Amino acid sequence: MTVPLFGETAPEADSPPPAGVPGEQWAAGQFRGRALRIGRNRTVHRVSFLPDERGVEIPAPDCHTGYFAVGRPWWRVYTPTTDRVDCGLCLNGHRGRSGPESPEAQLALPLDTVPG
Repeated sequence: MTVPLFGETAPEADSPPPAGVPGEQWAAGQFRGRALRIGRNRTVHRVSFLPDERGVEIPAPDCHTGYFAVGRPWWRVYTPTTDRVDCGLCLNGHRGRSGPESPEAQLALPLDTVPG
């Protein structure tokens, strides 16, 4: 929160966050049911939707791979595609999963052998 200047009113504490830039929700909708590429990279990532700091859901790689593009918003860096996902982390990794782990991935701890 910024401090108001002389003569300005203080911003409302309970005011809703900005809705985003015009066309941002349309651009996010282009990724529904598709995969994405980051920049000019050929790797195809699975898409997941995550809320940003404003609460607006935006597409992101399921493996949480980031991008660095100074001054370029996500809709100019991410490209939707119908190509098959080939990112190893998106296909096999556990970093990007938002749901519960499968039971076979859980290691069993033999509690009867633990000193108590």
